[in-house]
Amino acid sequence: MDGDRPTHVLVPVDVYEDMLKASMVESAVSKLNDPEAKWVDADAFGRKLAGEQVARARRSKGLTQKQLGAKLGIPQSQISRIERNRDHTTVRTLKRVAKALGVDVRALI
Repeated sequence: MDGDRPTHVLVPVDVYEDMLKASMVESAVSKLNDPEAKWVDADAFGRKLAGEQVARARRSKGLTQKQLGAKLGIPQSQISRIERNRDHTTVRTLKRVAKALGVDVRALI
């Protein structure tokens, strides 16, 4: 005991787990209600990640945007838009890009 305050408590594991869950929920709710929290659009974030992955995969294969575009039959400008996240790229297009780069589409999304 630290003074009059106990330093340890014994509780059943299920009670302890419930306490942890309650604490995590409380923390999450406070973050959701925080007016200073910065939120991002999930779709935009997904496109950003996909664009970064396309650029990384293309460079790792030693291809320019123009060369990748030629392999896909699309203009270099579209490859640029995909990589800069300005193009609302479809999964179908990403599958074609993945195939042209010889990578699994899951590596791009």
